[in-house]
Amino acid sequence: MERLYWTEPTRFELEVDVTALTDRRITIDPILFHPEEGGQPADTGQVGDATVMGVHLVNGQIVLSLDKPLGSGKHLARLDRKHRLHTASQHSAQHILSGLADTRFNLKTVGVHIGLERSTIDFETTVDWSSAQTLESCAMEVVMENLVIETVFNDTAVRSRFDLKHIDSELIRVVKIGQYDASACCGAHVHRTGDIGIIRVVDLETRKQGTRLSFIAGPKALAFSQTETSVLRSLRQLSHCATEELPGMLQKQWDRSAALSKAVDGLYDQMLPTLVNTAVVVETEGSKTGIQVNTLPGKLSGKLAALMADHVQGSGVVVSDTSICIHSKTMMAKELLQRLHDAVGGRGGGSPHAASGMLAEVLTREQIVSILQAPKNRHSGSWLKTEG
Repeated sequence: MERLYWTEPTRFELEVDVTALTDRRITIDPILFHPEEGGQPADTGQVGDATVMGVHLVNGQIVLSLDKPLGSGKHLARLDRKHRLHTASQHSAQHILSGLADTRFNLKTVGVHIGLERSTIDFETTVDWSSAQTLESCAMEVVMENLVIETVFNDTAVRSRFDLKHIDSELIRVVKIGQYDASACCGAHVHRTGDIGIIRVVDLETRKQGTRLSFIAGPKALAFSQTETSVLRSLRQLSHCATEELPGMLQKQWDRSAALSKAVDGLYDQMLPTLVNTAVVVETEGSKTGIQVNTLPGKLSGKLAALMADHVQGSGVVVSDTSICIHSKTMMAKELLQRLHDAVGGRGGGSPHAASGMLAEVLTREQIVSILQAPKNRHSGSWLKTEG
């Protein structure tokens, strides 16, 4: 069967011969839909009045899965044009990037994923950001050359990009882009490099000994660039500086914020003895429990709870918004947390000496006292909240 997505990638509508395999699985001739293969997502669209839910290569056949039964015969097949142009543009951009990376930077491609939002190329060695930007610029030069993206069959000199072994197949399909790339490929591509429009390298991620490069091509690359421009414009207005000055300005503000945070933490540390002495202390099952609510940042709650437990020689309960920390000298921390969870819900856990978690709702100091002093129901094992 003829694979039109190889030779006529911009053919979006065609009458095809449908052979029903089951109620909702068919093959078509010629083949208009690209399957999920070679790191590229499957095409989407309709055949007759049925929506294509998946396209897979099964035992050498390209099989379409539909949302409703469709009988054998002639039907009109329609591709989702936007989806095809997106995946074809990403795949063509990947060939340009991989080809340039190989010839100009000696970077071997070992993995590819064509995504609906971002696409990725895995290189076997590390790549720095300066090299990635140079690669992006070179790729845009190839786009601007508007070269024909050729499909050639049975070129026996071609090698697979990934395993570098000679290809053993009855039909070898090779995609050629001028002097920049020639590699075996089963995916759909655009006709010319100029059809891609824009190629943007958007991120680098270290992967074992190599690098994963993320890129976007076509209209979504423009949308990404517009978002970045809008964000930078807002940051310039807030900072009253040029784009090039933003990293230094943000670093200065970050350092200042860190210094202020450290100073505030120091002030809170000085307040801890006062907070220990001003805590509400209640009797709980013959043991003393100190309670403080919303008096300091959550990251200091554990320290305050431990100091209160030492001070009362019992337990310390500190609540900050819905976060809770409990320390106990009397083997009650986990039990006290469970009482609060039984009453209002939440999550967390711990040991008899230290427990922490979240409450399902914000509680006042008076409500916490009421819950912790409520009698235990001997039949259910739960702690009952007393009525005000």
